[in-house]
Amino acid sequence: MKPIITLLLITVLGWLPGSTQITTDENIRISILTCAPGDQLYSIYGHNAIRIIDSNKGTDLVYNYGTFDFNTPGFAIKFMRGKLPYVLSIADYYDFLDEYKYYRRAVKEQVLYLDPVQQQKIMQYLAVNMLPENRAYKYDFFMDNCATRIRDIINKNVSNFVWDESKASGKTFRQIIKEYQKVMPWTNFGIDLIIGAPADRKTSLSEEAFIPDYLSSAIQYARYKDPRQTGLLFRKTDILTFPPKPAVNNFLLSPWLVFIILLLIEINIYFRYLKGSVGKWIQRYDVLWLVIITFSSVLMLFMWFGTDHIPTKYNWNILWANPLIPVWWWMHKKGKPFSNKIVYFVAACILISMINAIPGCQFLPQFFHPLVIMIGSILLIKGVRLRHN
Repeated sequence: MKPIITLLLITVLGWLPGSTQITTDENIRISILTCAPGDQLYSIYGHNAIRIIDSNKGTDLVYNYGTFDFNTPGFAIKFMRGKLPYVLSIADYYDFLDEYKYYRRAVKEQVLYLDPVQQQKIMQYLAVNMLPENRAYKYDFFMDNCATRIRDIINKNVSNFVWDESKASGKTFRQIIKEYQKVMPWTNFGIDLIIGAPADRKTSLSEEAFIPDYLSSAIQYARYKDPRQTGLLFRKTDILTFPPKPAVNNFLLSPWLVFIILLLIEINIYFRYLKGSVGKWIQRYDVLWLVIITFSSVLMLFMWFGTDHIPTKYNWNILWANPLIPVWWWMHKKGKPFSNKIVYFVAACILISMINAIPGCQFLPQFFHPLVIMIGSILLIKGVRLRHN
């Protein structure tokens, strides 16, 4: 009789609220490290890595999907074309931490609430990934990086949990990365010009986890499906903390001041032209602009058609950085009558770009940096003057 009563008690207690808990292996701890943004272009978005403490073996290791080799043959070309292989590497935890101490970058740790089976699955998954034939992967800024790899490891090896989609920001890829680029105004401007319409699609919670801070936030709110169980996050710890760096907003070094000056120069040249005063330096200045616009056009087309980068495709900035501008210049110099039709078409494209760049007036499927208004104004004024030369 006693065994039957005992069995009934176990069954009933198993259904009581709060009684279903995950049993963890206390000798193994798996956590996600989130590192604060750095001062270099490649580090301004932050970093994620996986830390595994195995007391059975006496190891404390960090698995890092953000490793690349500067000595790779053709490094610069491969990086530009989106063909540079990134690799999974392993480092001692304290060696890993030393780098962030040196650069004064904060590091926080989120210990995951996992049962022994889930822990072993993640460790086995990483072991297979560390094999020489599996270590390298094709990096993609939005879809496959140090943060998304960790997100995918959780998805593949942790069952019965859900991300809380209600916590999604609803921002686009571009809006998210601009939060980190604002400390580098020239970088922010350049990236706005080089990435295309794919960056202006709104992200889901899973997609916005391509940024380390956003992955950390998603982990914080992830929960197991059974309401009697806990969240995915077991404990959060600030490992390294540093005072926030003072914001630097130097207008004198910003692209805004540069293009204001360039616009004033173009207006001055136009009025000098009306008075019949056009020196050779103005002709050289016009040629310099032609070279810059031609280079910008070629670069955008190359990043669209000549690389594997998805974010740089379908770039509507090609409207104002128009490849027909050097064609028109050449035809105009040769006195070709068809050049008039080209100049009207190019002017229309530039006007469309300028309107789209006005805050609140975007109608194209891509955000344009407001400085496109100034660039367009310079090109239109220059075009009116040169057309009558």
